Amino acid sequence: MTQNRAGKRAVIAIGSLMYALFAAFGWQAEHLQRSELPRALLWTAVLFVPAAVILTLLLRASERRARDENGPEVRRFSAWRAFAGILICDVPMFLILFPGSFAYDVPFQLEQVFTGAYSSHHPLLHTLLLGGCAKLGRALGQINLGAALYTVLQMTGLSACFALTCASIARQANARAARRAALFFALYPLHMMFAVNATKDVLFSGLFALTLALTREAALRERMSRALAFGIAAAGAGMMLLRNNAVYAVAVWLILLLLGFRRRGLRLTATVALAAALACGINGLLAAVTGAQAGDPCEMLSWPIQQLARARVLDGDRMTDGERAAIDELMPGEAWRLYDPTISDPVKFEFDTKRLLDDPQKYAQVYLSVGAKCPAAYFDALLMHTYSFFYPYSEYGVSGYYLQMGISDSYYEWCDFERIHDQSLLPRVRESLAWRFGAKGAMQIPVIGWAFNMGLIVWVMLYFVLREAYLGAWRRFAAALLPVLLWGTYLLGPVMAGRYIYPFVCALPVLASGTKAVRT
Repeated sequence: MTQNRAGKRAVIAIGSLMYALFAAFGWQAEHLQRSELPRALLWTAVLFVPAAVILTLLLRASERRARDENGPEVRRFSAWRAFAGILICDVPMFLILFPGSFAYDVPFQLEQVFTGAYSSHHPLLHTLLLGGCAKLGRALGQINLGAALYTVLQMTGLSACFALTCASIARQANARAARRAALFFALYPLHMMFAVNATKDVLFSGLFALTLALTREAALRERMSRALAFGIAAAGAGMMLLRNNAVYAVAVWLILLLLGFRRRGLRLTATVALAAALACGINGLLAAVTGAQAGDPCEMLSWPIQQLARARVLDGDRMTDGERAAIDELMPGEAWRLYDPTISDPVKFEFDTKRLLDDPQKYAQVYLSVGAKCPAAYFDALLMHTYSFFYPYSEYGVSGYYLQMGISDSYYEWCDFERIHDQSLLPRVRESLAWRFGAKGAMQIPVIGWAFNMGLIVWVMLYFVLREAYLGAWRRFAAALLPVLLWGTYLLGPVMAGRYIYPFVCALPVLASGTKAVRT
């Protein structure tokens, strides 16, 4: 099915307006650290026309390519060669960062395994895999052996996910698109860096790309094979076991699939629902076996926490004594003074969730009444917290490193034995990478630095989604909504960290492929 002329104009108008708004408010966030609504709307109007012209040219070129890519295949795609090539490209980084990068949440996850006090705050499956490897290494007399084992397993699993993703691209588009995707997975530096980084986001991102590819392939087929259904269920369940964000995104996506495909997509929808049920069931079983305690629900409250803290800092004189007292109760010790516009963690760590849950109605009323008095503070809190995830910033402005490399030395108070430690075979290279790529996302390097810009990656992702709507490729459009929904969950998160962009980087080759007409 192709899009009619009015539909194409609507897609261009919606996309241009979205990009113009992102650019106007994003610039203000980066350069002014606040919004100025009249100026932002004026610049939106100014930018709309050039954005529409550029988007029209891009979409028309994409339409021409869609007509031209129907030639016969010359060579077949080999998933095994892709797997080997991607894995080999990760080896140099493994040697540079040996036994791998064990930062972020690793100390907290290892604490759970070695003390037996588990929490569902971090994915239990990942915690058990990471801690199991570390325990094995310690039993063998060298914990670094266990750390290296985990890194090798992750490198292998990630390469397998990427190779299978490329194989799916070959089936639904062509071998040429699959080979381009394989080269991207092998040579784009962020893949090499994350392949040896022991954060849950890595395996999650690989499984996310694979799930997206397989569901897209199923959406393009009239009938879904058992093998494809099994792949979607397995990859989807693994993906959701590694991040709760995916569960929320899939829940909304299932509703959209039902509304969009109706009877035609019942089997695909049922398969995705099965994956979600498997993930929830396995996670419940792991929680029961380990006795894991539930995580703090304040993880889902980053937006209101940031809004209340900013309002208390900047507009406390507008509030009543009761409103100030209520905020002080939720943020004891005047924790609102720790407000950081780009990350909610400083205030969130001190937030009194128990008090909130004891009287949610009271604090909801305070939140609404403060918001009515301080709407600019609330809007700017959201803008400053999220702009790097939708605006191509000129400098990475979020607190903390874009990408943490090496070994974390913090949060090991519980540990009375040998820790995982750095044994890099090329320490000078590691130090250079940690600064040039880790600190600011390579923004110090002209031109090349933009390849790591979170806002730019999101803009590219959204362009591919708009392209499917412009072409009238509604089945591909339905599949492409999954990354957009996942992106929405990250906008609600505590920080716009570099590792949070990785699933969307992995999704780009899937979204970029298959510009041919939809198969029927």
